[in-house]
Amino acid sequence: MSNSTPSSGSDTTEVQIRLNDRTLFGNDAGEDENIDVLTSYFVNQPAFGEFLDPNVRLQVARARKGMGKSALLAKFAHDLAALPCKPLIVNVVPSTLAGMLAPPDSDTAVMLENYWKQVICRAINFEIAKSIGFAWRDDDITLVETAELAGFRGKSLVGALTSRLLGKISLFGAIEITQKSIPVQNHDQMLKRMQDAERDARDVWFLLDDIDTRFRNVPAQQAYVASFFSACRSLIREINGISIRATVRSDVWSGLTSVEDLDKFEQYICDIAWTTNQQKDIVVKRIHAYVQREYPACSIAKNWTIAADADALTELVFARRFKWGSEGVPPINVLRIFAGGRPRWMAQLCRLAGNRAVVNNSARIGVNEINEIMPEFGKRRLADLYNEHGHQFADLRKLIEIFSNGERSYTTTELGRKITQAYVRTKSAKSIPDIDGAPYRHSMQISQFLFRCGFLVGRAAEVGPDGVAFVTYEMRPDLLQVDANPDDGMDWEIQAPYRRALRIR
Repeated sequence: MSNSTPSSGSDTTEVQIRLNDRTLFGNDAGEDENIDVLTSYFVNQPAFGEFLDPNVRLQVARARKGMGKSALLAKFAHDLAALPCKPLIVNVVPSTLAGMLAPPDSDTAVMLENYWKQVICRAINFEIAKSIGFAWRDDDITLVETAELAGFRGKSLVGALTSRLLGKISLFGAIEITQKSIPVQNHDQMLKRMQDAERDARDVWFLLDDIDTRFRNVPAQQAYVASFFSACRSLIREINGISIRATVRSDVWSGLTSVEDLDKFEQYICDIAWTTNQQKDIVVKRIHAYVQREYPACSIAKNWTIAADADALTELVFARRFKWGSEGVPPINVLRIFAGGRPRWMAQLCRLAGNRAVVNNSARIGVNEINEIMPEFGKRRLADLYNEHGHQFADLRKLIEIFSNGERSYTTTELGRKITQAYVRTKSAKSIPDIDGAPYRHSMQISQFLFRCGFLVGRAAEVGPDGVAFVTYEMRPDLLQVDANPDDGMDWEIQAPYRRALRIR
């Protein structure tokens, strides 16, 4: 991004940004954001290519919480709605599906895969029923009546007729309607018949956000979630015109690695990660979009661009440099470290800092505001950590607390000693919970889990090409697993978002 001076003719006094305006940094939940606002600040990247391509029938976005999975899905739904072919879009969450059809009390893969196929097709069929209006064919009528019985639409003309007339009537000799209709039993076969009929064929998109909602890392839940992916592969093979997008947390996916055939799904995965420049784009685009919404007539809104005026846009909200150690660094360097690379956390950090700047009567957000809100921000991040990964290790909260009032950095040997002395020796081996589904064997297993869930990061001796000295699990998932080279010469640091809340030096 450019460090050039702002575009000529621009007067920054035209814009008076309210640093405590909740809309300045966007909604924390991408799916709750006004879609026009979301698209105005959405940051694309090459990894999203296939996910956003309507010619690709199956893709699943995989990432930690707060990385933008829901925003990506919402952006794709918006793009689909603008297509000339006007596809049918079914946008749901797991609780909606469970309300339509309760999951079976079984962990048998075949039964669970069939459940997913039935409930996905049922959701699609209900949407088709809503769009039919007056139904002429038997399949159409059955769909309409089934949807009405389940309470998913108001009475149609067909439904009104059947509720008023006794016995059997004929509409222009075209079809017959009886008073008692039979609900659909096999929604996948119903949908297949309709899609196979050329005159009825219509592109159908099934979008499911957070397949892993309330996931617990037990065999039954593993089978339940894994069977969804098997059902998706089956449906796109069997039914013409149906395409699928979904999202899954990376930590949940890692717990499914023992499930048969899941390796075949890797080709359909879109992994979300953000470089430093892309994280800067996220902040700059939100500021730019805010100016365009609030001051559409000003020269900044009309003339400034993300490419040419990124630094100047940043300086509308943030101090030019943040003191970091003995140096002054660009604000994004500090924001991305404290936010752990997650866009949602970065937005929350900026919002808290903006509120503090108003309290402090500061014209811009500076490093003082960041420092002052870090204890509160850290408490929120610890709560997120426990919510996100507590299902993988029941003693996570107790484990994290052993690092309170301690050091921020450890060698591999020191880390293992810390875990052994402060946690393992306080318990019997049998009382240590399973770690992501595997029985406890040694302290390095716990070290690797802390690395995998993002509490720890590796600290490289040299800065990488992206200007980052930290190594995350996504970059090097093999670390702390191989005895011959467990750390590649790196030390381990507790991530910055957690330090102040744990009073770490």
